[in-house]
Amino acid sequence: MRWCRWWLLVCVVLPACQTTGGETAGLAALPPLDCAVLVTGGAFLTPGAAAGGTFAPRGGDAAADLAAEAIPVAHFVDELRQRRVFQRIALDGDAGHRRAVRDRLRTGSPDPVLQQFLQRARDDGFDLLLVIEELQDGPIDAQGTNGRWPVTFVTWILLGFGALIPDHTFESRATLRVTLRELQTGRVLHDPLLVAGPVELALFERSDFVGLLTSMLVPPFWVADDTEQVAAAVRKTTEDRLLQSLARDLKSESVRQRLRERSAARLELVAADGAPRVVVECAESLTAVRLRAGAALPTAAAAAFERELLASRSWDGERFRYEAPLPAAARGAPVQVLVGTIRGTVASATFAPEAER
Repeated sequence: MRWCRWWLLVCVVLPACQTTGGETAGLAALPPLDCAVLVTGGAFLTPGAAAGGTFAPRGGDAAADLAAEAIPVAHFVDELRQRRVFQRIALDGDAGHRRAVRDRLRTGSPDPVLQQFLQRARDDGFDLLLVIEELQDGPIDAQGTNGRWPVTFVTWILLGFGALIPDHTFESRATLRVTLRELQTGRVLHDPLLVAGPVELALFERSDFVGLLTSMLVPPFWVADDTEQVAAAVRKTTEDRLLQSLARDLKSESVRQRLRERSAARLELVAADGAPRVVVECAESLTAVRLRAGAALPTAAAAAFERELLASRSWDGERFRYEAPLPAAARGAPVQVLVGTIRGTVASATFAPEAER
């Protein structure tokens, strides 16, 4: 009968121990958004979040910890790169500058210093600005024993050990707000508020060694939580889920559509007869075009493309349409196409001509 017990363990324990870590595993296979993005801002804690929050400092110099970022900004960049959310992503590396930029953007008023920063970002070949606006910390809500306790009980009865079943539920009240902004004025194009959702923990994640020993005598779901263990586990899971939610949100079809609708022009790179062509659709006629593709692109080839795209204007009754083949010299590396309309608005996109679309 021993083999029957182990077979039952496999049948009930493995499904119960599934996590959400692989939910976005296929996200990287989807086409990235056609833009180069500069990341600024940060998940800075505020003094009001110091007591009992998910990301609140524990021990040491609390005031110094509050000046740091609850979630390091490098984690955001790593997640977005791993999931291939954008064609190119870079980080404003100075934490003090990132905080200042975020605060200036929040005012919404003209600011020469901010305009200089946005201009530098445009000159450096970026299309959009991703601002980590705020991590609003919140407490961990212990919701008690969840619906998996029968699985825990059966496993404990058969094997005398049920510490691997996630039988207690917790939820962090922390939220993350991020904005995607255009680089002309800093106007918000997308403004998601992200939450982590419930976190289910097994005994070995929410208790200490004494708790594990106690579970030999009583069912694991009756063993009390260790506060520090729970805080560490919920914080780690909450951070991972917030980062995954951000990547999933930004790469969703609804965001792609929103960016198209709020842009002065829609730019696409399409394959035609084996050669990539740039297609621009807009409500206003274009007055300027610029192609950036690094030093490998001859100036004459870029100028010829720009002239051909402007000269290709057609009208379909609702929108203007422009189309021109991408120069052969620009097909081996990421390229940026910028267009200006008759009213002075600017739109841009970054493409990777050799990548699958």
